[in-house]
Amino acid sequence: MVQTGSSGRRGRPRSEAVRAAVLSAAAELALAGGPAAATVDAIARRAEVSRTTIYKWWPSASAIVLEGLLDAVRDSITRPAGSTSVEAVIHHVTALNALLTDPAVGPLLRNVIAASASDHAIERAVLAQWIVPRRAAVNEIVREAVARGELASDSDVEGVVDALVSPPYYRLVLGMSPLDDDAITRLVQTVWRGCLPGRR
Repeated sequence: MVQTGSSGRRGRPRSEAVRAAVLSAAAELALAGGPAAATVDAIARRAEVSRTTIYKWWPSASAIVLEGLLDAVRDSITRPAGSTSVEAVIHHVTALNALLTDPAVGPLLRNVIAASASDHAIERAVLAQWIVPRRAAVNEIVREAVARGELASDSDVEGVVDALVSPPYYRLVLGMSPLDDDAITRLVQTVWRGCLPGRR
């Protein structure tokens, strides 16, 4: 897994106060002016730390923005206790949609995705720390539903996951109106019905 923070570096642990100041500065700059505004120099000035301190713990400005983003959403893929498969998927897609439409998180994620096109370390980090864990959570729900006979045994699990989680990203990247809760419920139910045993 590509690390964006300190776990892969040696030496004394970084100060949590410094970390918080740097992440906050990066988020404020990225929100106000886009990825180009969140440079290491600008982050260092705003956080009142040195460039050396920043480069000791982060490989790039985009890595700082991504770490702050991940901190804010790390617990959002937990399945609600006692939920049915459909309820769990609706919860996941609703949580994802809420994150992507959040005025703080959505623009930051869009900026990080844009930066990943020219920064392979950020591209790998986005995949390893954002995309893969979130897909895995939905993938597990769908696979369990197939195993229990709730969905057809020949269901294309990866295709089902794509159909469930792609619309919120599609709307974010293209600047379209976000899904509301009713639309998310209809989306999940439509995809689910298409995979019920005997429907194909």
